[in-house]
Amino acid sequence: MLAITLQALVLGLGAGLAPGPLLALVMSESLRGGARAGMRVAVAPLITDTPVVALSWALAGSLDPESPWLALLSLGGALVVGQIAVEQWRAVLPEADAMPAAGSRSLLRGAAVNLLSPHPWLFWITLGGPLLASAANESAWRAVAFLTVFYLLLVGTKLVLAVLTGRWGRSLTGVGYRRVCRVLALVLLAFALQLGWEGVSRLLD
Repeated sequence: MLAITLQALVLGLGAGLAPGPLLALVMSESLRGGARAGMRVAVAPLITDTPVVALSWALAGSLDPESPWLALLSLGGALVVGQIAVEQWRAVLPEADAMPAAGSRSLLRGAAVNLLSPHPWLFWITLGGPLLASAANESAWRAVAFLTVFYLLLVGTKLVLAVLTGRWGRSLTGVGYRRVCRVLALVLLAFALQLGWEGVSRLLD
C-alpha cells in the first residue's frame, strides 16, 4: 500500500505542477475572476479524466501478466515519466495572462482544455492505467487509494495556485516553484528508470 501511495503522490504532484495550458488557464482565470474562477478550472480533471481512466484501466486489466505488451507499456511509461521529469526540471511559473479570458464559464473552458490535451490520454494509457490495474489486482482498496491520492495532489496543487494567484496576482515569484519542480524532477527520473528496468526485465524473461 505504501509503494502505490508514494507513486500516486509523486505522479499527482508532478501532474499538478506541470506547466501547460490547464495550469496557465487556472492562473489566468484566478487573475481575472478571482480565486473561485481559477478553482473551477482546477477541478476540471475530475470531470474529463473519467472516460480516459476507465478505458486505460480496462485495456491494461485485460492483458495477461506475461504479455509482452505490458513490457512495452512499461517502456512507454518510462518515456512519458522521463519526459515529464525533463519538463519539470525546465519548468517556470506560467504567465498569468497566458490564456485569454474565459468569462463565467471557467469550468467548461477548463474541461475542454483538459479533454482535448493529449497529455492525460498518453499518461493514463501508458502509465496510469497499468499502475491502476496492477493495484486493483492486489486489492480494490489499493486502486481506490491510488486514484484518491493522485487526484488529491493533481487538483490540490492547482487549487493552491489558484488561491495564491487570486490573492497576490502578479506579485507571485517563480523561485519556489522552480525549486519544487526540480526536486520533483529528480524523483520522477528515478521512477522512470525503475519503469524502464521493469520493461527491459519483462522482455528478457
